[in-house]
Amino acid sequence: MDKHKLIVDSVVVRFGQKTVLTGGYITSETGMVTGLLGRNGAGKSCMFRALMGGLRVDNVMVSMDEKPIDRQTIGRYIKYLPQGRLIPEGMQLHRAFDLYGVNYWTFVNRVPKYSSLYDTPVYELSGGQARLAELFLVLLSEAPFYILDEPFTQVDPVSIDEVKALIRERSRDHGIIVTDHNYDAISSVADNLFVIADGYTNPVRCREDLVRHGYLRAEDSDKP
Repeated sequence: MDKHKLIVDSVVVRFGQKTVLTGGYITSETGMVTGLLGRNGAGKSCMFRALMGGLRVDNVMVSMDEKPIDRQTIGRYIKYLPQGRLIPEGMQLHRAFDLYGVNYWTFVNRVPKYSSLYDTPVYELSGGQARLAELFLVLLSEAPFYILDEPFTQVDPVSIDEVKALIRERSRDHGIIVTDHNYDAISSVADNLFVIADGYTNPVRCREDLVRHGYLRAEDSDKP
């Protein structure tokens, strides 16, 4: 697959008198996993929703290979796992995979326990079962870039290892942006890190940067 670079820049998000993001920024390259960190309310999900067109904002710029992406076709370039539910509650599981152009049995080959859930509506699944299926649905679909918002939430520890393995595998030919409260999971798969603080995105070069931007406490900076 050809190399591509995604840039999301100049993201400004306000709700009334409250400014959430003043200089939201993130970049991703195929062949890499980028981790985005930030405390609750920092604006991570807002930035993702803004770039995908799900949130009206004051400003957002999205480009791939230095060419602006038409917001009407952004789904061709980025597949997005939102923080909330992706698959409608009443939809059968295999139908969701059909819509994304992913063979359901390719998924089952990786996670055999879903073989009996082919025509199961999502509302009959547990939160963890639904989340794991959504993760594989997005990561097995075709697009240059994937954005995963809180992918490890509700996922059991064994399945987290499966997801991390799939992220590493898919990142060989795709660019992946991941945000999650599970810092250890993100740091173990990310090639580079950013942190949102005080409305701006900041590069992370060492753990002390996370302390300086208020994401970690000083006593945590000495931990491996």
